[in-house]
Amino acid sequence: MTKPTTKTTQKPTRKRALKKLDLDKLRLLAEEIGSYEGGDKTNLIHRLETEEGMKIKFSPNGGGIYRITMAGLKASSTSSEAYALTNWGNAARRMLAKAV
Repeated sequence: MTKPTTKTTQKPTRKRALKKLDLDKLRLLAEEIGSYEGGDKTNLIHRLETEEGMKIKFSPNGGGIYRITMAGLKASSTSSEAYALTNWGNAARRMLAKAV
């Protein structure tokens, strides 16, 4: 009697995860976010939500965390939407550095 086989799912490797991301889009968005460092990001946040499909979620439980998802990449901050966006830009730059 044979044992029935079960499907195993593989976790995506970093290389596969990088291939799914649009690196050119990440580069452009990271550069745009970087140009706003130290300035008011209200207009930028609005543009990214309406034109780029950025999603912002606020979770008041556990200290209040702002989570941003855009272009397949996520970032968060406990301070504000603006800091979460800065963290997203930094995460995008790290992903681009790994892709080289």
